Amino acid sequence: MSVTKYFAVFYTEQIYFLPQFLPVAKELQRRGLSYLIVLKGTTSRDIFDQNSKIVKICELENQPFQLGTKGLENANVEYLICGGDEHPNVDISYKKSVLIVHGIGTKLSAFTEEKNKFDIRFVEGDFRLRRLNELYPDAKTIWENVGFSKLDDVLAYKPGEIKKLYNHYGLDQNKKTILYAPTFYPSSLEKMPDNFPEQFKDYNLIIKPHFFSYIRKKYKNQRRKLEHWAKYDNVYVAGFDDYNIVPFYALADLLISDESSVVFEFAALDKPVILNRFLKLRLTYRLFGQRKFKKRMEPAMDQFRNLGENIWRYKDLKAAVEEELINPCNYKDRRAECTHEIIGPVDGKVSVRMVDLLENLHSINASKMKQHEIRA
Repeated sequence: MSVTKYFAVFYTEQIYFLPQFLPVAKELQRRGLSYLIVLKGTTSRDIFDQNSKIVKICELENQPFQLGTKGLENANVEYLICGGDEHPNVDISYKKSVLIVHGIGTKLSAFTEEKNKFDIRFVEGDFRLRRLNELYPDAKTIWENVGFSKLDDVLAYKPGEIKKLYNHYGLDQNKKTILYAPTFYPSSLEKMPDNFPEQFKDYNLIIKPHFFSYIRKKYKNQRRKLEHWAKYDNVYVAGFDDYNIVPFYALADLLISDESSVVFEFAALDKPVILNRFLKLRLTYRLFGQRKFKKRMEPAMDQFRNLGENIWRYKDLKAAVEEELINPCNYKDRRAECTHEIIGPVDGKVSVRMVDLLENLHSINASKMKQHEIRA
């Protein structure tokens, strides 16, 4: 019986892993290397089924995929590529595990020891590489600073394609476009007023909530806000199916966010960002103050919060937006410094470097195995 061989299998636990995986998958495709995108799970509780958007995207992008891991327990897989915080326990026969994290972020989870269970971790920027070496000097994981693969697809957009995006989302090409992309927690979303879009009526407003804002019961108030904002003519509220923020990066002139990693991703495109520092905290965080909140966050990331204007009260937001759109170079030097430190090179070739490394390691291992067979 023949054994199915894959150079790589992308283990996709969450829908928002896919934007980070797709540029790498396309590079594998260009080189004729076999791969498969595995969409985790097949039970009724799972978000992936035959009718889901992610399945349609894989089909439209001409990407090979399957639901669940069935049939892969005996396959010959060189690399299992993951995007989550933990090393998965899966029924897939693979030789090396690879981590391509789904976001940069200000949260402590980016530096957990759990991530050292991967054989290879692609790292974004000098800061993260230094921090990992400081925390885990004896780690066996191969760390490679290559950049952030998601941004490859943003840089690939041509002017004609961007024009089509305006039409697709019903936006006015004569207006500046603001992207508001809050995280699910700790978030500024519920601190934004109901008439937020009205106060920014002279702009296109794209609102891209986190995926969890749509699927978790505790965020029902966030969904109410989104439904209300969607009624405004100048607004496009990204729905559950709009899993990929990349097209919105291409369209937007300015980003408003909070504790989301999109702040660093967008700034890497040399566009102005505004950080909302007014956040809705859970009761336990309010009762126990900033100490509990800070435990969730990575303190070393605080030094990068000045890559854009920090806003502590909503009433100051509009003036900050107007100032940054008039003078988008205000934080240009700081954006460049932060990008070098926590994103790495932004040249549209991150996925090329990733696949280069995987191919080189594969060739080295194959050569070692051949020499071993000869000696035997």
